[in-house]
Amino acid sequence: MKERKVEKVISGILIGILIILTIFMIADVKKLQGNARVVNYAGIIRGATQRMVKLEVVDEGNDELIQYLDDIFSGLMHGGGKYNLTHLEDTDYNAKLNRLYSYWAKLKEEVTKVRKEGYKDTDIISMSEEYFQLADKMVDAAENCSQRYATQINQIEKALIVIMILIVALLIKESVEQVLLSKKNRELRKKAYLDLHTGLPNKSRCEELLLANDNLTELTTVAIFDLNGLKEVNDTIGHLVGDTLIMNFANILRTSIPQQHFVGRYGGDEFIAILTGVGEEEAKKILLDVRKETVHYNSYSKQLHLEYAYGYAVSDAYSECCSMKILLEQADRNMYKCKAEMKEHHKNSHGEI
Repeated sequence: MKERKVEKVISGILIGILIILTIFMIADVKKLQGNARVVNYAGIIRGATQRMVKLEVVDEGNDELIQYLDDIFSGLMHGGGKYNLTHLEDTDYNAKLNRLYSYWAKLKEEVTKVRKEGYKDTDIISMSEEYFQLADKMVDAAENCSQRYATQINQIEKALIVIMILIVALLIKESVEQVLLSKKNRELRKKAYLDLHTGLPNKSRCEELLLANDNLTELTTVAIFDLNGLKEVNDTIGHLVGDTLIMNFANILRTSIPQQHFVGRYGGDEFIAILTGVGEEEAKKILLDVRKETVHYNSYSKQLHLEYAYGYAVSDAYSECCSMKILLEQADRNMYKCKAEMKEHHKNSHGEI
């Protein structure tokens, strides 16, 4: 009896630790998501400022671009702002950000001088080079901060595994019924519905919805998106950049597609949208919104270019019964057709036969 009480106390302590670690993990995941946006916008600052200088040199100054950069700086310095950015609590990053922001003020003063006297009588070119180096260091510091959070998440995952094993070991001693219950809980944990990298529902959740053979009773559209060139990005620039592309595209989908519709990550570079109550015309409008948001992103992020193929299928195209599985299969075929057409267009645009 005393031994069972001790086991219950130990079990309660372990469960408490499990809950605390889970809370820390969720917090770190949110921080990692925010950090990914910071890295992205820090990269935009680095590239867009060089574009601004080039425009000033050719006497085509763009005040909107300067304001755009000011807004990003405001979000990075204080958090929130127009682009809802996270303020990173990292000493090295903030020191480099403050140094870059101070130099940004000097660079803007030099722009004013360029507009009055012409760039030949100013230091705008040399200052832009120094600015780029400072921005590069700031981006590196932001990436290092993100990597630390990723490492913390990995450590928490390992701790969670150890804690769960101990809890299961205690439950096994209680009864066969408890053993069966703990096994079911472990299976549910392995099938966690959150994709930690994007914050979207993961493949397990997508498959639950998409692989059902039940007949649909409501008008439904299923769309599938596939990022192009992700393997090449991972191999040439690095997996951190590839992960950033995945994160950014997830944000584009979740921003462009109305909140009442399901959006999930179906695989490494594949995403799914289930548009309930949506027919052909409305689906086209939603897909056009995704395209517009992607074009807007690419216009300011030259170093992290996004390109994707897509396909969709609508339930009212079927005169007889239709299921989610049927729509998924047709959308997938349409997506691969789109991808083939994009490859053919790319070949032709480069003069290949």
